[in-house]
Amino acid sequence: MEIFNRNDFIEHAQKTGNPIVSIYSPTSRRSSDGYKKDQTHFKNQLKEIEKSLAENYKMEDKEISDFLAPANDLLDNHKFWQHNSDMLACFISHEGLNMYKLPIDIKDSQHFIGSKPMLLPMLPALSDDGHYYILLLNLDQIRLYEATRNTVQEILLDPEEVAVSFTAEEEEDENQKQLHGQGGKGNAGAMYHGHAGGSDEEKKVTILNYFHRMTNMLEPKLNNNPLPLVLAGVDYLVPIFKEASKYNHLMEGHVSGAFEEKDMMTLHQKSWELAAPLFESERLKRKESFSQKAAEGLAVSNDKLKVIKAALTGGVDTLLINRNHKHLFGSYDTEKHQINVSEQQESEQHCLIDEAAAKVVEFKGKVYLTDEEQMPENAQVAAILRYPL
Repeated sequence: MEIFNRNDFIEHAQKTGNPIVSIYSPTSRRSSDGYKKDQTHFKNQLKEIEKSLAENYKMEDKEISDFLAPANDLLDNHKFWQHNSDMLACFISHEGLNMYKLPIDIKDSQHFIGSKPMLLPMLPALSDDGHYYILLLNLDQIRLYEATRNTVQEILLDPEEVAVSFTAEEEEDENQKQLHGQGGKGNAGAMYHGHAGGSDEEKKVTILNYFHRMTNMLEPKLNNNPLPLVLAGVDYLVPIFKEASKYNHLMEGHVSGAFEEKDMMTLHQKSWELAAPLFESERLKRKESFSQKAAEGLAVSNDKLKVIKAALTGGVDTLLINRNHKHLFGSYDTEKHQINVSEQQESEQHCLIDEAAAKVVEFKGKVYLTDEEQMPENAQVAAILRYPL
């Protein structure tokens, strides 16, 4: 799985078509019914979409069949459903099908048909509000995970792109020494694991050099979508890694223990105990910051059109969106700087709240899907501004 990042989000936000279908469906990592429930969720969405394309877009049966063919093909791909995360996101257009499997917890399937992709459900993948990485420092093989409070998923690292195994490197190096020193005879190098021979200081330097190489490869990937990083592993490795790391979002403390691949769920539980106070502290800081900015005239919560207009024109630093918000359909006239709102979706219109979120991300602001009780004045949208309006 590749890391879904800000550039992916912006690229999708800039796509237009007639129509573009967005599907969000809950999926299971393990299943007792052969993943039939997951397939049924997805199949039911496709049936509703077929009906809507015929009624609202006047598409013929053959056109609908061709348009949805890549998505329908997934229903017969049993292997596809065996390797899922917690949410499947699909975007269908005349250009084809794009899919993402993400550790985002959703209760119900949903779809949206319009002139642009609906991206709001993807926001938790970009926000650090309860979303974080776990890096397992195991010298046999490092492992990277993406996690939230309720979900965890391994991000598979390509050994061609990231040096994932200190042990493998040391074994290869020792074998090369044996081949050069003994003409290729003997197999002593096969038993070398980088943990024997030499002083403790020499071993530390060897591991530090490995961590320098590994972080130089890994951290650019993390910086594509920077989130807090929880370290896990035996205690002596953590300070060595920190000496090598330049990542700006390392969390204080670490999860101590000799973990392996099979320990992912235990690692998730222990890492959340470490991460939870950080996210709670960040939420409190946002609340306090909003109140302070409101007193300075730099925060808005009681005028959703004002918030949306500010977002669309690059004036929003932080956008808060009520998780239970209702779609607000309309359009923005860039020449008149005027928002036109419709009671229901009309041709070529998109949800203005989704467009506002996409613009804030594009302008390098922050966007959070927020529980209703944590929204200022229980608003649909609220914003901390970059400058007075």
